[in-house]
Amino acid sequence: MLFSANGAALAIGLMGYKGNSHVRWNKVCNVFDKFCDQVAVSIVLSLLGSLAFTALIVLTVLTFHKRFAR
Repeated sequence: MLFSANGAALAIGLMGYKGNSHVRWNKVCNVFDKFCDQVAVSIVLSLLGSLAFTALIVLTVLTFHKRFAR
């Protein structure tokens, strides 16, 4: 779920950055530079947080496996 949300946010961020000629959406990053920079930073931080969460889950699974393995 975390990576799906990150992917959706990235897709909308790219649409704001490049626009979409099929539905006639214009670029918004040439108008709102600071906003697009903040969106890019938030997507990167969200991806890092998702990777850290995944690493914690893997660490927990390995710990339980070592504790309860017979």
